[in-house]
Amino acid sequence: MSTYLEILSFFLHQNLLILSVLSIFTAFLFSYAIIPTIVYVSVIKNLTASPNERSSHIKKTPVLGGVGIAFGAFFTSAFFSALVLSHDEMKILFSVTAPLVILFSAGLKDDIVGLSARSKLFAEILSALIFISLTDIMIDSFHGIFGIYELNEFFSIVFTVFVFIIIINSYNLIDGINGLAGSIAVIVLSSFIYFFYINNIIVGIISGSAMLGGVLAFLRFNLTRGKRKIFMGDVGSLVVGFSFAVFATIALSNTYDSSQFFVNKPVYVLALFAYPFIDTLRVFYHRTKAGKSPFKADRNHLHHKLLNFGYSHVQSTLIIVGYSILILLSAIIFHESSIHRHLLFTFLTSVVLFLILLRVICKEKKKC
Repeated sequence: MSTYLEILSFFLHQNLLILSVLSIFTAFLFSYAIIPTIVYVSVIKNLTASPNERSSHIKKTPVLGGVGIAFGAFFTSAFFSALVLSHDEMKILFSVTAPLVILFSAGLKDDIVGLSARSKLFAEILSALIFISLTDIMIDSFHGIFGIYELNEFFSIVFTVFVFIIIINSYNLIDGINGLAGSIAVIVLSSFIYFFYINNIIVGIISGSAMLGGVLAFLRFNLTRGKRKIFMGDVGSLVVGFSFAVFATIALSNTYDSSQFFVNKPVYVLALFAYPFIDTLRVFYHRTKAGKSPFKADRNHLHHKLLNFGYSHVQSTLIIVGYSILILLSAIIFHESSIHRHLLFTFLTSVVLFLILLRVICKEKKKC
């Protein structure tokens, strides 16, 4: 038996594309199989989200979709990692698992009985610090932005924790309509998987592909109109958002040398998260301007505006996904520019397209 496993391990190690496809397929199957049970238990135990003035659904809906995503992703990551990864790479995977358990627990509690924003923030900071301390992987360079390259260790740790908080929370805030958070996750995860594949980072290929498979299975149930509909919930947005932050940190860290394939890496990462970042900043600005706490939830996100303008959940999601893909493509097209020009162009493109999108839709629906 061990001989066959060794042959399989060698084959997968030499064929990373097949490894990625198998990881996606396996995670999809396991998540797809478990989510109906999660829906059933959620309905029986009343673990559902009730409609309110801020929600965009009209009936009680299970909110533990993230549990299904995590189930498929965790199993698949463990299975293929045991087959393929070296001891050092397994250490990274285990170091990711430990903080994920914290965020999974925090998200689960928030979905079931509620959790204060301060407690969630504490869980995010603690998780980031655990990952950094166990792996020694952090954002240790600005890659030439503002003329800054290497960062000292203290600033690297502080900045990396800040990035974790920004990515996790901005992703959490866009989870407001059917398909949006899952679709953005597909774009982000696919991009990181490609990055890991080009740079032969196997632990990233496995974990990213496993998470992608789980998200794809979730989307099948999130977009349905039937009785098995389910939302991602905080457990999902925290776990998936944390994986984004880990992948971004690996991409921006000097631990893995990827400069020969990717220049201006920070610009690509910012382009990937253009929509969550800009929408969050816009909402925070309007809340602060109105004299409210920037963290007080409302219906001022772009996806809420699209619904108010008369677009369906799917149409709104497609509009935002189209915007996100355009920003990513613009970053790719101008990749040969200097990092400052690349960054400035990508930033201006993101903001201008966002404003144009709002203006065009507003005029079209005559609700300006």
